[in-house]
Amino acid sequence: MIRAALLLVVLASSTALAADVPSQTKDFADKATVANKFEIDTSQLALKYAKSDDVKSFARQMVADHEKIGSDFKAALAQANIDAPNEALDVTHAAKYAKLRVFTTENSFDSAFVDEQLNAHQDAVATFKNYASNGPTPALKSFAEKTLPTLEHHLQMVQDLRKKVPTT
Repeated sequence: MIRAALLLVVLASSTALAADVPSQTKDFADKATVANKFEIDTSQLALKYAKSDDVKSFARQMVADHEKIGSDFKAALAQANIDAPNEALDVTHAAKYAKLRVFTTENSFDSAFVDEQLNAHQDAVATFKNYASNGPTPALKSFAEKTLPTLEHHLQMVQDLRKKVPTT
């Protein structure tokens, strides 16, 4: 009887916790999780398939930086007492990953990867900039503010890389 009551309290409190998360925060957490996983996963592909040393160097930095971003993000979520979203790509990003992995020819991988990174970092910068300005959850707003300069630097790096890697 006591166990059942305790279980109900735990379930009720976790349900209340999820219900207390503002929708803007949930959306940000979901987008940040997917974006970070996509950056890491596609960069790991580049470490296997890229021909250009510049692309491989960029990919190594993306993996290292985004693993740290992921760790910092989990710490911010814990500080805000919010459960971390499932670390899986959404349908759109899974399709982009599959296209890059399966349908990109050996000679066009570098260009396709750079294009995906450019789009991904443009989206990430916009998402983080918006949440840093308007986010309702202090721990995640602080995380977005602290992470934004890194993402802006990544965007500049990939814009510079786009100039070096021939389009196919």
